[in-house]
Amino acid sequence: MSPVRRLPVIFVNGVPGAGNQTVAETISDITGYNMIRPGELERVEATRDTVRGRMVAEKIRTLEDLPEQLTVDLIKEEMLSQPEAKGFILVGFPRNSRMSDIFSRQVKWPEKVVALEVDNEVAAARLQNKLSELGRPESEINAARQIIRDAAHKVKNVQKRFARHVVTVDSTDNRTALASTLKEILSDTMEKNKRPVSPEPRPPSTVSAPAVLPPSAEVQPTPDTADEGNK
Repeated sequence: MSPVRRLPVIFVNGVPGAGNQTVAETISDITGYNMIRPGELERVEATRDTVRGRMVAEKIRTLEDLPEQLTVDLIKEEMLSQPEAKGFILVGFPRNSRMSDIFSRQVKWPEKVVALEVDNEVAAARLQNKLSELGRPESEINAARQIIRDAAHKVKNVQKRFARHVVTVDSTDNRTALASTLKEILSDTMEKNKRPVSPEPRPPSTVSAPAVLPPSAEVQPTPDTADEGNK
């Protein structure tokens, strides 16, 4: 992952229905960083006729959580496929502390974690509308409140993990106010990544200079050699 370790990474972290997508799009407009949606990567993977694709499809069908390592692997592959990126925004990521630990260990720590504040009832209503638009089963739509409660607990644990990197925004603000707030809290990250990176020092040449013997180590003529010279 060394090609992307030098690039800034921002997590947009909120419960489903908190406006993760809207906030991520606003950050992308401000910074020029590329958005990566883990959920979308998983859905695309589920369409592939591979061992991994079939496994993801089955997990999605049965509403089971995917292994955290698999989700991180999909993100890593996507990051490496975008060599021209200036930075990355991970939308609705990470979902739990284990996922954050895997990403931090295998890729890098985020520069910022944008934590979204939203009332759980508002988030549940948004999630129900979205699930209904997607044609999800009635049982899943009705479970929206419980999904939000479970997600809120996990999100809090993640935000504790990255405490020094967390900035909190009210995701119910209008887009203009949201953009103004985000521009202010991300200014240090953008300024830091504008600075030129110092080139790494070159390794020393493999060609060695000829050895110079100290005077005490110079070869002295032997008596036989001196005699030959006098003849």
